[in-house]
Amino acid sequence: MPKKKFILQIFLSLVALAMFTGVAAVLLPSRWIGDDVMLTILVVGSYSLGGLIVVVLGGTKGIDGSRQRWTLGISTTALFISLGLFITAIWVGWRWDDIFFKAGAAILTIGITFVHRLVVLPLRCNYFAFRFNKLLALMTGALTGTLVVTAVITDGFGRYDDPMLRILAISAIITAGSSIAAAALALFAPKPGQDEQSSYDTNIPITLTCPRCNTTTQAQSNKDTRCQSCKLKIRIQIQEPRCTCGYLLYQLQSESCPECGKPIPQNELWASQKTE
Repeated sequence: MPKKKFILQIFLSLVALAMFTGVAAVLLPSRWIGDDVMLTILVVGSYSLGGLIVVVLGGTKGIDGSRQRWTLGISTTALFISLGLFITAIWVGWRWDDIFFKAGAAILTIGITFVHRLVVLPLRCNYFAFRFNKLLALMTGALTGTLVVTAVITDGFGRYDDPMLRILAISAIITAGSSIAAAALALFAPKPGQDEQSSYDTNIPITLTCPRCNTTTQAQSNKDTRCQSCKLKIRIQIQEPRCTCGYLLYQLQSESCPECGKPIPQNELWASQKTE
């Protein structure tokens, strides 16, 4: 069984357990279900919901697969450890619960910081404003998490309490704003070349043979078509070579983009440039 599917089933099982136990706690007499049980149900249910979000985000392809994997691993591990510490704090005596709550809160903050990274890291856009906001969100997110962990462990910032809290508040505000801006640019900004006129008619009639039933089928490029016989869905995608900034590379007699200056990959060079 794939690891992701196994983790998903664990979280779903925890959600179901918390749900049914919660319903039983409401229906049964109060003396049967103590406050410790109710708090445990609340914590497990909340973490299960958060865990499902982490699993979904972990399936998103990042810029670098290895970075995305270790980010997912750290966030998941931190969430599991903090869950265990919070449950332990609920059930141990009053002498130790404060220590477990502090440790759980600190490790939970680390987990949330890496979940934030898990959200921001896969976002992509070629605009400078996006790259600036994404970098700013990652940097201030890490700073915010570090300051919160420090505050939890040290019961504040000592005699530097007021200025450090101001820095924490500013960092958190910048993290939220830059994260929203980066996400908005990644989702709604025009893609490179989207508004540029193409050098050819993108709606080209194509005659092909269906790979499933060998029936001759008429299709059009860049549009969904179905085989006339077996109804197999077919799509022929045609795209012009463009630089990441959107500049059209068709018949370009240069090894770098004249608009942004980036080197053109070898497989995107015009034929005359390859033979030189």
